[in-house]
Amino acid sequence: MINIALIEFTRRVFNGGRISLKGVLMLPLYYLQIISALPFEFLQFLIYAKRIKKTIISKDPVFILGHYRCGTTYVQKLMASDKQFGYLTNYDALFPNSNLLFGEKLQPIFQRLINTFKIKNPFFQDSIVLLSDPSEEDDYLMNKASVYSAYWGLIFPKRWREWLNGSPQFLNQRYLSGWRKEYLNTLKYATFKNKGKPLVLKSPPNTERVKVLLEMFPQAKFIYIHRNPFHLYYSTRNMWKRAILNYYSVQKISDEQLDEIVFGHFEYITEQYEKDKRLIPKGNLIEISYEELKADSFSVIRKVYSTLHLPNFELTANDLLSQLELEKDYQNFHFQFSDATFKKIEERWGKYIHQWNYKAPNREANASH
Repeated sequence: MINIALIEFTRRVFNGGRISLKGVLMLPLYYLQIISALPFEFLQFLIYAKRIKKTIISKDPVFILGHYRCGTTYVQKLMASDKQFGYLTNYDALFPNSNLLFGEKLQPIFQRLINTFKIKNPFFQDSIVLLSDPSEEDDYLMNKASVYSAYWGLIFPKRWREWLNGSPQFLNQRYLSGWRKEYLNTLKYATFKNKGKPLVLKSPPNTERVKVLLEMFPQAKFIYIHRNPFHLYYSTRNMWKRAILNYYSVQKISDEQLDEIVFGHFEYITEQYEKDKRLIPKGNLIEISYEELKADSFSVIRKVYSTLHLPNFELTANDLLSQLELEKDYQNFHFQFSDATFKKIEERWGKYIHQWNYKAPNREANASH
């Protein structure tokens, strides 16, 4: 597989389907981002590639799984408050080709600019971007325009079945081999940057990659989080409308097409997870709900440590409490429920509503987040 950013992005432009007028205007910005990074990418490769390649991941990662908007970000931030863990940061993901060269000096400068101009994260309500917060492996790879990121399906949503869903590509052994190599190199980078610490990782596409992740890390730990599907639908659709289609996608899709992405992708990755979770060794998986996490975050994280046999919870308890204090002011999005939408959710996701013992919320209330 050719994995050169400029070539890969151009290939996707030609193969991704019809681009909207807004998308055409966005393309120069994408190309500028890729071209301007080339000299820094080459320099960073020359200086650090050998050291990263030699890095050994001696401690099994903790993988946080779950569909978008189920609370995976929240879980990762709470886990990452434990200083024994390393992780990819937002700065790593935004500047994957120069972060080792200039990150220490430029990150504080960029953060001051973000704070000054109150630049907010479109994925979260009234949340100022923090470059030190944890980020996702697929974000990191997407900003390198890597062939191996699932998030091409966000930029080209008309191809979501092939690009956001991973299995069609993983059936190609050449692609699968390349993905393993690229993903392992990403984790080696994160391990190198975090001085050998075990990694706590969160990327929703990993929810369907359990089998592959276990082949790479047989004793990895897994945290799976689910959420009331009624709330999840509204929150996921809002993510697409407010963030993805506004700021990232180069294609225009109808409301009907968006609904099929929301319903279909959830069904796909959840079914893949349910099929493969039996492969996880006993004691290496815990399943939690978003609702119980929000109700008593401290107790749920303590239960995670206990179930997965993660060490030193007592030593990190104060750091966890400090992180919870930072998180308490977060304001959820609010939406209006509709009977017709509830009916669609029950028809498409009834299996999981019953499996996880959820009930439809009060239709008179607002859905949040």
